[in-house]
Amino acid sequence: MSTNPGSLPLPATSLSSKGGRYFMNSTGTILTSYALYLVVSVSSTFINKLLFTFSEYKFPYPFFTVFFQLIVTFIFLTLWSIIKPLRQSYARIPVLRWDSSVAIRVAPLTIVYMCVIIFNPMFLQHVEVTSYHFSHSLSIVFSMMFSYLMLRVETSPRVKSACIIILFGTCISSMGYLSFSLVGAFYAVAWPTVVSIYGIYLKKTLTSLKNDFWCVIQYNTLMSIVILTPLVVLSGELRDIFTTVWFWDEFGFWLQMIITSITGFCINASMLLLLMYTSPLTATVASTTKTIVQTFVATLIFGNRMSLLNVIGLVVALIGSGYFAYLRSGELKL
Repeated sequence: MSTNPGSLPLPATSLSSKGGRYFMNSTGTILTSYALYLVVSVSSTFINKLLFTFSEYKFPYPFFTVFFQLIVTFIFLTLWSIIKPLRQSYARIPVLRWDSSVAIRVAPLTIVYMCVIIFNPMFLQHVEVTSYHFSHSLSIVFSMMFSYLMLRVETSPRVKSACIIILFGTCISSMGYLSFSLVGAFYAVAWPTVVSIYGIYLKKTLTSLKNDFWCVIQYNTLMSIVILTPLVVLSGELRDIFTTVWFWDEFGFWLQMIITSITGFCINASMLLLLMYTSPLTATVASTTKTIVQTFVATLIFGNRMSLLNVIGLVVALIGSGYFAYLRSGELKL
């Protein structure tokens, strides 16, 4: 099977040429999955923030960290599928049985996921923190564009207006702080592009596997481990780790790594669950909303300073996000 995006079937949520509805989910289910993603992702972000702020274990090795998180996730999925501690249908993780046809369908998603992993540290390194919200919100534009090009899903004018409000708000919040460099501009555009494509492929893969939630997680995790192994070696992180890290035998370090692995898994799982009931555009807006909410929470908890322009811009963006959620839940076309 080709990995060309066009070779995969369109999701069940795409519109027909006559403007039919998406699969009919209740408004409560949609809003619950949206809220669950926000709560899980914001909570996980601050757990990690607290861990790395007050921890004596500084471990600036993103590739190895993600590799370890994937290993922990795969071990968890395997043990859960064998032990089966819960009998509810949604908590039954099947034992992984390798199927090449399934692996081929998941492969494009895994490749895009590797791009996300590669671009993330570069984005954080080259893009100013003050420009983060605006850069992240650009993923909304790319999500609309790729949803049309790859899924043939058109965005209604009212939903576009809500997206424009979000973009306008994040732009206002960054005014006076934007700085230009060629490298920074590249990553400020490349990162949201990759993130939006990742959401598209998550949706396409879920649909091609008939919304088999656990199957997507299992195959993507295992294949990501295989692909990431040579990247960890070639990146030179292992050499630096073995020569500079002194706390290999510290229980606190491994506890910190396991906690971040759990939070990472929770974020990915909640994102996948959100995409089961919504669209890539909705998931992208939720991700942008999450960054705004966590900024306000950080101001309250850590005392981070915000200018009046920051506050006004982010409030406008939040209003746009609320308007977007209202429109989408009302249309039941997620």
